[in-house]
Amino acid sequence: MPAAHGRSSFPGNHLKSVAFCTFGCRLNQYDTETIRTLLDEFGGWRSVPFREHADVYVVNTCSVTARADATCRKAIRRIHAERPESAIVVTGCYAQRAPGELAELPGVRLIVGAADRGGIARKMHQMPEGGLEIAVSPIAEAREFVDLPITEMMEHSRAFVKVQEGCNESCSFCIVPQTRGASRSRRPESVLAQAHALVASGYAEVVLTGVHLGDYGLDLPGNRRGLTDLVREILAIPKLQRFRLSSIEPASITDELIELMAGHDTFARHFHIPLQSASDAVLSRMKRRYTAEHFSMLIRKIGQAIPDCGIGTDVICGFPGETDAHFQETFDCLAELPITYVHPFTYSVRPGSEAEGYGDQIPGDVKKRRTRALKKLMRDKQRAFCERHVGKTLPVLLESSRRNGSSYLAGWTDNYLRVELGEGEAQGGVVDVHIVAAEGDRLRGERVPVGAHQ
Repeated sequence: MPAAHGRSSFPGNHLKSVAFCTFGCRLNQYDTETIRTLLDEFGGWRSVPFREHADVYVVNTCSVTARADATCRKAIRRIHAERPESAIVVTGCYAQRAPGELAELPGVRLIVGAADRGGIARKMHQMPEGGLEIAVSPIAEAREFVDLPITEMMEHSRAFVKVQEGCNESCSFCIVPQTRGASRSRRPESVLAQAHALVASGYAEVVLTGVHLGDYGLDLPGNRRGLTDLVREILAIPKLQRFRLSSIEPASITDELIELMAGHDTFARHFHIPLQSASDAVLSRMKRRYTAEHFSMLIRKIGQAIPDCGIGTDVICGFPGETDAHFQETFDCLAELPITYVHPFTYSVRPGSEAEGYGDQIPGDVKKRRTRALKKLMRDKQRAFCERHVGKTLPVLLESSRRNGSSYLAGWTDNYLRVELGEGEAQGGVVDVHIVAAEGDRLRGERVPVGAHQ
């Protein structure tokens, strides 16, 4: 049995239990699944749900904002308060950026950086009875993609495939290059092998993910395949029911990629394209490599080529120097464009970012007011987009969810709308659903019996 006071004593024949807590983006979700796979391959570990007791809790952190940092710290403190006998392992972007801060938290026994993740299983196996180990190598030294493919995930219907890591941009508000390093691509042969294996294992949807997807392949010696080439090859996989891209920068979306989505039913009609601001003055200070006009033209082009395409974006509210007029430019731009959802972020200073040194910081109440305004706009846009789909029959990737102790069917359309169907267990795969109502930011539907629409 585990010893008290934050130490775990593991007999040699004891199968150690591990639970995972993941914060942040889809990349982090993939990285967590990688750690789970590494532990399975190493042996001696069994995964349990996070709410159950575990010998070890692995917390995969996010550090995109100060609020994200605070959320991670709060979770670690809560784990230790509720399970003081369990060990806590911390990894992710916060661990890479500020391991010293995390080392001060109670219960933390091991901190593993992004470049050291490949050895996490051995380090967890060798955790000492007491004390703390910090394994955080300089991420700037990472030059190659660490290929740790996985073919099983906790989700039963969707599978993420990580194809690229790091970023070569220098956005003034961002610290991703400091937490994930320079852009590094995975060999296309490895990507395709994993995608084939996931489809063969029964996953209905494959989601391609990376820090900067548009940079895929640029760093690979002798490689002539770019992102669009890779997507085309994945779409050719037999029995793949749905393919989706995760977040992609405006400058990375080519006419060829839009045409590929428009002409292929398997390619989900969904782009998530970060805007950050629609004020050229603010974009310039952010060191973003596009203008508001370029973004607007791109969104309109997508809307014309792909009817009912789900288009989401990210916006930073209250970046240093952003005036009321600058914010109004952003608000008006989003209101006019066929954007279907918006993720507004209240700006927070990231230690080590260029913007940390900007003197014209925006008062907190102003930042919050702007964030609230965009959240209301987001709700209005989501509601309007949902209402347009009432009465239609849509393909939905079903998955089981739980509410009040009961299972119910829910899922996602290809254009990223949440659909709920009522009680039941999902059988997996994409099915036709007749939409009967729009309820805020989601739809309610009824499953269409096979052959009923013929």
